[in-house]
Parts: sequence; C-alpha cells; structure tokens
Amino acid sequence: MSELDLPQIAESQALAYVTSNDADAKLESALCDELAGHDPSSGDVTLTDAEFRTAWHHMIGGSPAAAFNFIVPAIKRPFMVTNGSGETATVKTASGAAGQVLDGETRLFYCDGTDVLGLTDSTSAGGGGGAGSHSGALVTKSANQSVANSSNMALGWNSESYDTGGFHDNSVNNSRLTVPGGVSKVIVSGQVRWDSNTSGAREILVEKNGSATYDGRPFRHIGAQPGRTIQGFVSPVLAVTPGDYFEMIAWQDSGASRDIESHASTWFSIQAIE
Repeated sequence: MSELDLPQIAESQALAYVTSNDADAKLESALCDELAGHDPSSGDVTLTDAEFRTAWHHMIGGSPAAAFNFIVPAIKRPFMVTNGSGETATVKTASGAAGQVLDGETRLFYCDGTDVLGLTDSTSAGGGGGAGSHSGALVTKSANQSVANSSNMALGWNSESYDTGGFHDNSVNNSRLTVPGGVSKVIVSGQVRWDSNTSGAREILVEKNGSATYDGRPFRHIGAQPGRTIQGFVSPVLAVTPGDYFEMIAWQDSGASRDIESHASTWFSIQAIE
C-alpha cells in the first residue's frame, strides 16, 4: 500500500501480528493525528512524504509577510488544513492544481496523486456562510505605466490585494490573470486612471489568450476627459478552461506617450463563478 506506506505481511511470515500491529498504528496516525507548527514566516511550506502520510490534520501558524504556498507530496489521500497565519494559504502539489485556505479557515482536501481538490465542507472562524467558497484575484500597480501613442500596451500588475485561487504571479507574466484548475466560468473586471490630458481618445479592452476575438470581450472607447480620464468595465460570465489567461490592453492617440497611473482607481480583477 504505497500511498500510506503501510507494512505488508509476507506469505507464511512468522509473528505476523507484529507487522499487522505496525500497519494498524500507521493507519491510525494517518486518520487521527494532527501536525502543528507549520510556519510560513520565511516563505512557502513544503511537507515531506512522512509528514503528509502520518497526519490527517495540518495546522499553519507563523507570521508570513504575504500569501504563501503549502506544498504537499503527490500522494493520494484526504487531509485537512487549518490556517491561522494571517495570510492566504494556497494548498497544492509541486505542479498540480490547487485549493486555498483563507486565514482563520479550516478546509478538507483530497490529493488525487496529481492535483489538490478542495471539498465543500469548509468552515470559517468568523462563521460567515460561504466564506471559504470565494476564489479570485484583485491586482494593482505600484508605479505608473507609460502607453506609447497609437500603440497597444498590455498592462502589468505587480501587486495583489488578494489572490485566493492562484490566478496571478507578481513577477512572471504579471500582465496575466490565469484560470487555475477546477474553474469553468469567470467574470473579469477592471478600471484604469489616465494622467491629466484632454487630447485624443482612450481605449481599454481585454484579450483572452492573446486574442481580442471571443464572445463577451469587454471594450471601452471614450474621448479624453478634463482632469483624469477613468475607464472601467465588467465582463459577462465567460466560459473558460484551466490555463486560459486574460490581459488588459490600453491604447491612446493623444499625440504623445501617456501614463496609466498607479492609483486606487487602477486595478484588474477575476472572480470564479463555477
């Protein structure tokens, strides 16, 4: 039984009860024990095979500076995670799909040997109904981004207000909001604030997988406004498959480069519906 690494009784084995007792003890540990002290204060937490096999319930503490990954081995088994770290934990294998545990939440998961699947019996310390079901991301900018005259520019996002589903990376392809495993429908929304200029027009649109041709594509075109020009959009419910990604594209024809400003009014968001 390689998943839990239980000892096996050999044919005609002497003192077979010893092996049987050892297997029973390991099984009891796998079903009943908890392992506390997981600390992501220095970054992601990676469980060893032994830690994953010998404990049902994993408790996360510490004081991480940001959201983190809780990485489990690709071993088939159900397990439970309680997150008391103050940040969102993304529970995943090294390369498979993931689930999330918000701060103060306990969730039950199943690893199928490749992906981590989140089950529906989640509870929140705050007791709010459905608190564990939200999955999405809201990303922002820490600096202005220049958009050249009459050129399309994919906007980058290097800061996250939240990412509860592994939709975004602040460093790698940070212009993208990418659909993780287990998601089939999303709503994409966003808003930008341009610098102060009244010449020409301003456009924003959302590309899917690098293409502007898909049903439900958001698009806004307006003339430049006095003061700051602000544009926003909300998509309809969009059908997606894991790996699909969305980017916000900006365009302007003021006759010179213009800035998308780092501001509370500049953001990009994706929310999982199913």
